[in-house]
Amino acid sequence: MGWYVPFDKLGQKQLEVLNGITGQLDRPHWVQGFAGTGKTLVVTHLMERVAKLKPNSSICFVTFTHALKDLVSGGLQGAVARRVEIKTHTQYLGERQTYDYVFLDEVQDISPSDLVKIKGLAGNLYVAGDGDQRIYDKGASEQEITAAISPRTWKLLEIFRLTKLLQQVAQAILPRTKLIEGLHSSKDAEVTIRLMQHADSSSEAQWVWKEAKRRARPADPSVILFPTHKSIAAFAGEIAESLGLDKPPARGAKGDYGPFNEFWEEEGVSLMYFGNSHGELSKGETEPMVYLMTFHSSKGLDFRNVFIPGMQDGATIVNQMALEDDPELDRRLLFVAVTRSRENLFISYSGRKAHPLLKGLPSSVVANLAPVKAKRDDDEEEFF
Repeated sequence: MGWYVPFDKLGQKQLEVLNGITGQLDRPHWVQGFAGTGKTLVVTHLMERVAKLKPNSSICFVTFTHALKDLVSGGLQGAVARRVEIKTHTQYLGERQTYDYVFLDEVQDISPSDLVKIKGLAGNLYVAGDGDQRIYDKGASEQEITAAISPRTWKLLEIFRLTKLLQQVAQAILPRTKLIEGLHSSKDAEVTIRLMQHADSSSEAQWVWKEAKRRARPADPSVILFPTHKSIAAFAGEIAESLGLDKPPARGAKGDYGPFNEFWEEEGVSLMYFGNSHGELSKGETEPMVYLMTFHSSKGLDFRNVFIPGMQDGATIVNQMALEDDPELDRRLLFVAVTRSRENLFISYSGRKAHPLLKGLPSSVVANLAPVKAKRDDDEEEFF
């Protein structure tokens, strides 16, 4: 998906952080940075460097999601890939195996108690993360992370991935974010970012599917993001009905999406759920795939074309109990979802009103259109 940047193409600050940590490998470090600054990229290069400098050491990359685990494994090459073990944090803690060097991504989603346990199993610990992207109510605050591991902090400020307009969208959703303070280093491409109204959920689902499929390319899959698994099931049902197919299998016990993905493959439809160890990100490298993911599972990934449907007033992003414990959790989740885009973003809703969290979006983003209907299969013109 083009996320990995070779060493000779890294930004100046990224190189400074990489070299600074390399000179002090015997103490904990924390790579901080806004969305799009390349935290995971720097950590991946650091793993490669440690593998070469410490040829007899054991190395483990630990993350919160299976999706990011698959992404990093695809970035490591050759002998380094064989040296580095990649695990989710629950797997790492369950196995209780010690490593000389442990690299922990999305540190803000790890509970303080688990962070202490992880440090205890690591000879040397290096973490990366951003407090604005904390999406679990038990995740550690900046103060708790500092107290648990006493790291030296390094801040990445150059934003390479997010366009200026997308930064404004993210700022509107999470006003207290410091994202706008980042140094905008990327060259803005011709981007399309829209909030769109649809007549009903059926026409919305059909439009999103057809547009996502039209924009997908090999090595550039489209992704459709949802706050819940229930909303994924409803969307998939709408698509199957529009294509004249049977209802797709429901998610199985323990979150099994195997039969669901097999259904679409057997029907010859380039649609796949990706996350929680199901689906193949590598498939999108060779085929024009459309992925369905939750906001949570999309953490750390980025796509050229991102679709977020179902954002009407009253839509559930997180349950009320979670909001009572963490009133900004829904904002941070939607913030994570919109910042998965590196170019085009389509947020949509059906009915009369958009979700309250979408108030204040830049005027250029809000499509001043009557509710749109899905394209007919023989209708080839583009929407924008």
